[in-house]
Amino acid sequence: MPIDQPAGATPRFGNLYAIGWTAVNFFVLLALLYKFAFNPINAMLEQRTTTIESSLKHAEEVKVEVEQMRKEAQTNLLESRKEAQEIVSRATKAAEDAKTEIVAKAQEESKNIKEKANAEIKAATEQAKMELKDTAATLAIMAAEKVLGRAINEDDHKKMVKDFVNEAGDLLC
Repeated sequence: MPIDQPAGATPRFGNLYAIGWTAVNFFVLLALLYKFAFNPINAMLEQRTTTIESSLKHAEEVKVEVEQMRKEAQTNLLESRKEAQEIVSRATKAAEDAKTEIVAKAQEESKNIKEKANAEIKAATEQAKMELKDTAATLAIMAAEKVLGRAINEDDHKKMVKDFVNEAGDLLC
């Protein structure tokens, strides 16, 4: 059996009654949402926007502060390196000055020791020469006494020593 079809034609725009009530419900719902939900949602979005802008502004300020602190740290590092180089150069100069002073003192002391040694050698040499001359003169007198066979008096002694020293003195020294 076939199913019976309702009688009449289908309306061209559908059911206008249902469409009308749906439209009225939609606009009422839209008015209610606007009145109760739009302002709180809009306020929340505004607050969120303000919070984000504030965070971005704070982040920018922190970024500027960090950059400034980095520059200050870099400047301090450069100053510290410069001070360290100055300290090292002063210490090096002080060491060089001390070295120069020590070397100068050592050279002066060495010179003094050499001069003292030369003076002592010269004095010893002069003393040895005098002793040698005295010994040679004494030997010459003793030889002359034996040759002459008599004692030599003071005047003869002085004359013989003088002659002997004049002739042989330069050869002995």
